[in-house]
Amino acid sequence: MARSLQRTLAVRFSLTMAVALLGMGLWVDRGVRRVLLDVTDRGLHATYQLQAYGLAAEGRITPGPGSLDQERFIGGVNRLVLVRDATGRILQANVELARTLSLDSTALAGALTGESVFTTGTFQGQRARSVYGPVLPGGPPSAAVLQVAASLTPFEQAARRILISMLGTALVGAMVTLIGAWWLARSALAPVAEIARQAASVQWGTTGQRITVHGDIEELRGLVQVLNAMLERVDRFSEWHRRVIRDLGHDLRTPITALRAELELALRSKREPDEYRRVLAGCLEEADRLTLLADALSLLGRLESGDLRPSPEPTDLRKLVEAAAGRIRGRMGGHVFNYAPPSAPVIVSADALLVERALDQVLDNALRHTVAGTRIELRLNEHEAGATITVEDDGDGVPDELLPHLFEPFYRADAARRGGGGPGVGLTIVATIVERHRGRVWAERGSAGGLRVRIELPSDAPGPDATAVASMKNP
Repeated sequence: MARSLQRTLAVRFSLTMAVALLGMGLWVDRGVRRVLLDVTDRGLHATYQLQAYGLAAEGRITPGPGSLDQERFIGGVNRLVLVRDATGRILQANVELARTLSLDSTALAGALTGESVFTTGTFQGQRARSVYGPVLPGGPPSAAVLQVAASLTPFEQAARRILISMLGTALVGAMVTLIGAWWLARSALAPVAEIARQAASVQWGTTGQRITVHGDIEELRGLVQVLNAMLERVDRFSEWHRRVIRDLGHDLRTPITALRAELELALRSKREPDEYRRVLAGCLEEADRLTLLADALSLLGRLESGDLRPSPEPTDLRKLVEAAAGRIRGRMGGHVFNYAPPSAPVIVSADALLVERALDQVLDNALRHTVAGTRIELRLNEHEAGATITVEDDGDGVPDELLPHLFEPFYRADAARRGGGGPGVGLTIVATIVERHRGRVWAERGSAGGLRVRIELPSDAPGPDATAVASMKNP
């Protein structure tokens, strides 16, 4: 690919330079022709003036050399002079060759009015430039117009030589440019090829690999930084992928092992119906655990892949929190649950179903990891930027160094927290949902030493209808 780009750059640059040089050559050729034509016209007018004065003084024009053939005459003297009467009839000629000049009646008419008129006609199959001018007083009685002409063949030959020289210069310049552009493109793309070689050598599953070449070149620094940032994301994903597979295998093995043990125990000998019911109840519990794990993984996968995207709309967060509080109260058992709803609606732009799922996960986490008699408190506070939901318990808490890891997939702090284990992705789902709402979630130590989880949702989450939000806040 680098070679193809190198060839493309070199060819395009050389073609551009060739076209530029060719255009310059044509422009110079046009300018040279204009200058040569102007010089020719000045010479013709000077000859006309000399011949006009001679005709007025002596009654005849100065004859030209008659011993030269046409080619030598045009190459040397190249001045044809005619005296014409008012009808265009030739009265005098400096050489016999001049009598073959064509007559331009329009130029003749202009000269009869006293003007000098330049025109281009034919002469012996060649193009010729002529000036028609009036005869000065004192000339022959019937003489009216003096025509002085010159063949344009020398003029065109000189212009052609200049054009050929310019075209040759353009060709040589294009060739030199092609060689230089090829070398320049190769030099410029060599670092890119080296970066591509290093990028191609990156092996999947090997972390810590980075692009190290040409990072000091200003034009390539951005490319190297982008590639290294991508490799860093790949490292994080690879580590996450390995951890998920490892922990998922552990989480699947536990219920499957328990399920198999219950079934083997039931099949080992005949049992009473009540014992079979107990075994089936245990199997059902493990099946529910597997179902919970499958549902959690499915939800997390849809959120991570983007298949499930929030559809925010103006939502009264107070109603969602009250509904979540009602659902968790029915499962409290020996826990103490406190929730004091705010007096006014708390309006944010959010996907109600996803936010409800996040609230249920946080409350379920607090319930499962604390013992009976523990206090669980739910709070909802509104502020200028949005709202904050707080779930705090008075359990054993989590060591400070473990708090940042609570939202990682399959992470548990069971050594510090008590209760039955879940699938280990509940808080990860919470963090993903909150992140999709451009919010923030974090864990910290509670006032009584337990765990406090805060969810902060902005009032301007993706896709809000600001007018609708304002109308709900101020009905």
